[in-house]
Amino acid sequence: MTGIFNKILRYSFALLILLSACARIGRPTGGDKDTTPPRLLKSIPDTKTTNFNGKEIVLYFDEYVQIKNPTKNLLISPPLQQSPVIVPAGIASKSFKIKFQDSLQPNTTYLINFGNSIVDFNEGNKLPNLQLVFSTGSVIDSLKLKGKIKPVHYNGKADNIIVGLYPLEGFKDSLVFKQKPYYVTTADKNGSFHLKYLRKGKYKIIGIIDQNNDYKYKQGEDAIGFLDKIIEIPGDTLIQINLFQEPPRLNFEKTEQVNKNHLLIEVKGSIDSLQVQTLDSLPQEIRIIDGNQLHIWYDTPKDSIKLALQLGSKTKKYIRKRTKKTDSLQAQILAGSNPLDTLRITANIPLVNYDKTKIRLTTDSLPVPFNLQLTPRYSYQLDFDKIPGKNYKIEILPGALTDFLGHQLKDTLRANVRIKPEEDFGKLILNFKNHSGEKRFVELLLNNNTYRKTKTFISDSITIPYLLPGKYKVRIVYDTNGNNHWDTGNYLQHRQPEETFEPDKEIEIRPNWDIFQTY
Repeated sequence: MTGIFNKILRYSFALLILLSACARIGRPTGGDKDTTPPRLLKSIPDTKTTNFNGKEIVLYFDEYVQIKNPTKNLLISPPLQQSPVIVPAGIASKSFKIKFQDSLQPNTTYLINFGNSIVDFNEGNKLPNLQLVFSTGSVIDSLKLKGKIKPVHYNGKADNIIVGLYPLEGFKDSLVFKQKPYYVTTADKNGSFHLKYLRKGKYKIIGIIDQNNDYKYKQGEDAIGFLDKIIEIPGDTLIQINLFQEPPRLNFEKTEQVNKNHLLIEVKGSIDSLQVQTLDSLPQEIRIIDGNQLHIWYDTPKDSIKLALQLGSKTKKYIRKRTKKTDSLQAQILAGSNPLDTLRITANIPLVNYDKTKIRLTTDSLPVPFNLQLTPRYSYQLDFDKIPGKNYKIEILPGALTDFLGHQLKDTLRANVRIKPEEDFGKLILNFKNHSGEKRFVELLLNNNTYRKTKTFISDSITIPYLLPGKYKVRIVYDTNGNNHWDTGNYLQHRQPEETFEPDKEIEIRPNWDIFQTY
């Protein structure tokens, strides 16, 4: 009896192991990685269906897929006011329903572009550029428009550029702030775009770097590009649009009493539009602009200060109570190793005077002649002939500097400055063809930051010396108004940005080399 029981127990244990092994079904190991993209088996309705009046579209695939980031990747033209609902959402499936929340427009051709959003569940292989076209009328519109769009003097991310058409009838400039385009597409990484399945007509064209995927322009956040000309379909075939960033809408950010004699006003937008009137008479006052900030330094026996601020059409009045906090004069020497670098003396309080007898500049223990210039930011620029390869010592003694409030420097400032030898630098000579008489300046970008900027010139060549070794991008700005500054456009004023030219190829600067380049 015991033997029979033991046999039954052994057989039961073996059967349990066998069943357990059968239950463990997983992905096979080894073999080549699957690189085949998923395939659309069918859609309801089928692509290029006419007289469609349904409320949803169903897609069937040959394997389990996911729809990645549909908010960003799923593009419907003409756009719907409400985004469609995708069922099932956020999980893998062999079929998906796209349920419309809006009523579709009559006699309209719709294009649904899935971009690269459809990927297989296991390996993430993309089904690229899946498109579905259908019409709520009896005809599929078949006209198209191609073009190129590029950001101009733009340093932000440009990975979601949309191009849209608005029907000319009823178009107003303000429409781009409030309403989605009638037709819309996205540009590829090279800036090429292709608007398809268009209806005959006249349109206005707009391009946007759409930061929040709502197909509307937000000044100060999005970049915009436009053409003043009317687009005719059919007719126009290949067009070029320049994108630019407008300053944000004017607004007051903050007004802060930094200390007893220092008031800070910060705005959003151009500080040039700010007007400040002090309603109390001030014996002394200095104003310094720094980016979008205005610093007002003043001296008055009163305990408060009254201000009237005007920014565009906005006005505000302030009464700022003065704090008892005061600052003592703190100065520093700023210098670089390039012969073209400026040696500056800066301070936490505006500087207004100096005693040259208490400032010493030497090389090899010999005095070096110099001059001091007061800058618009109330610091001092120390000018002297810099000789490559030389070491310089600067010493600023107590009492050498006086600030706006009458404080004098109490401590001695010292700095050693070594100017790199000439052979450490390279030189770039740029020649220009067919640009006679055009005002322009050149910016050299190193690691996407402006490293050197020339003055505006009209000659056919320019030499840029004392460049550190490295790979530079060249940006040529056609300075129409000659102000040595790139001027952005203004959409509502129909003003295009100043043209720029940025060659794709970088220029490599080598030490002690002269590099020649022709454009």
